[in-house]
Amino acid sequence: MTQEKSLKTPLYDAHVARKARMVPFGGWLMPVSYESVLAEHKTVRDACGIFDVSHMGEVRVLGSDAEKFLQSITINDLTKLPIGGGQYTAMLNERGGMIDDLIVYKLGVEEFFICMNAGNRAKDFGWIDSTCKKSNLKVTVTNESDVWAQIAVQGPNSLPVTGALFSATDQALLKALPYTNIMPVTLFGQAALVARTGYTGERGYEIYLPASLAESTWNALLELSGEHGVRPIGLGARDTLRLEAGYLLYGNDMNDDVSPLEAGIGWATKIDKGPFIGREALVLQKTRGLSRRMVMFKMVDDGIPRHGMAVIYDGKAAGEVTSGGVFPTVGGSGGMALVAASLKEGDEFFVDIRGQQKRAIIVKRPIYAAKTK
Repeated sequence: MTQEKSLKTPLYDAHVARKARMVPFGGWLMPVSYESVLAEHKTVRDACGIFDVSHMGEVRVLGSDAEKFLQSITINDLTKLPIGGGQYTAMLNERGGMIDDLIVYKLGVEEFFICMNAGNRAKDFGWIDSTCKKSNLKVTVTNESDVWAQIAVQGPNSLPVTGALFSATDQALLKALPYTNIMPVTLFGQAALVARTGYTGERGYEIYLPASLAESTWNALLELSGEHGVRPIGLGARDTLRLEAGYLLYGNDMNDDVSPLEAGIGWATKIDKGPFIGREALVLQKTRGLSRRMVMFKMVDDGIPRHGMAVIYDGKAAGEVTSGGVFPTVGGSGGMALVAASLKEGDEFFVDIRGQQKRAIIVKRPIYAAKTK
């Protein structure tokens, strides 16, 4: 998609004013960096970075059968979720492939809020809406993606930075907010939501706010740069941060043909919870055994692996790199790869980097221990 046809978030002008390098991403024109990717990566690990993630999609699900409906289209078990709780999950097709990975928040007994990937907004809502209409359940789904902006605040200083936006009462509640949970707040006199979630491996918060408040909120956060080291962060560092933390990226590490078991998120897949779309395919996959699985690897030889590069083991094709790059915090380079299920931690393979076979070794995932809790 060309820059002329790309969508723009409510913070587009603010990024341009800071001379961010803008690139098309998932149909949107987004900042890839403001300074160097390595400097921005370090800011998030050491202090606090803010990200414009307003391109993400949001759907609200309401009704007496809302939980029952969502149970039928997602892999995790929503019955375990308290009001205010959040849950990582995914929607599958009948083949067990991933339509998208999501976070579902329970705002009330009959009210749920879904955050989905930017590039899948239209696809996801269309699928949810059509499935809902076929269900004959008492539930309504509303696409609120154009209503909300979203700003992620990530890093060791994220609590005081996020809290500075709110009243003393909300600050106290925010301090006690458990990991993955969400809470309502008042922001510049309007209703907003704050979730203790993120995509960096650091403690962080994601603020869902009316689009009209995006720029004033962004600027208010940046005013804390002197006290808390706040800097704006682009997509480049977002990718290196999530890669070190072993977080999956839809379209790279998973797609309609990759199951959650193959992707390594079996921990979020509750096959025994009861029927859901794609369950039968997963049961069959478990019975037969996986033929491929996601692994994390680190390069032994010099070279930077990238998405789509071939993995070679024992002289034969054994999979491909799904995400790759440098590891700024832990050093070196590597990534994640979908490989033959027989390969295990400690095994070496080769990555075909522009025609040259470079050695790599499978390591424990993630390579960077998350500090989210």
